[in-house]
Amino acid sequence: MKKIIVCALFAMVAFGQTTTTPVNFPAVPLPGAVAAFGEFNQLSSPRFTMGVSAIYPVVGSVGIYGTTTADILPKKAIDPTTGRSFYAISSSLRQGFHKDLLDTGNFSFLLGGDVGPSFSQSQPSGINVNFSTSFVATGIYQVTPAFSVIVPVRMLYVSGIGWNPIAEAGIVINLKNLPKGKQ
Repeated sequence: MKKIIVCALFAMVAFGQTTTTPVNFPAVPLPGAVAAFGEFNQLSSPRFTMGVSAIYPVVGSVGIYGTTTADILPKKAIDPTTGRSFYAISSSLRQGFHKDLLDTGNFSFLLGGDVGPSFSQSQPSGINVNFSTSFVATGIYQVTPAFSVIVPVRMLYVSGIGWNPIAEAGIVINLKNLPKGKQ
């Protein structure tokens, strides 16, 4: 009975809403863009790594953006046959969705999350596949129509420990506003 009463209250509130002029999100438009960034993870080895990301509007009129992100983590390893050290690549590929919450001047703030697989080398040979997910708070500052600075902070949950913040910073290249090539 309580569930029916709660649903009825929500229905009454929904009918009581008034229509207003639609808000145009975002004030700083983010068309299709690519980003390259560096990141700091205090629990990783090495602590400083890099990555690339694509940012694109999913429902741009309401400020919903998608991201496809690849982290690239070089890891020092030793070849068991020769004993030589080399750098192996550990990577993750995540798909995310973010909501534009705040636009002031050239600054935008997005909040969202991402999810995807991560791949690393296992000993003596082979590949480990894990599942990676995080909440992401992202600040974007538009420097010129073609370039912006992006500062995401990813929050990873580590079982038994708590939340691990990963700070990232990079450059966004707005693909639509790049100057045309000369022929």
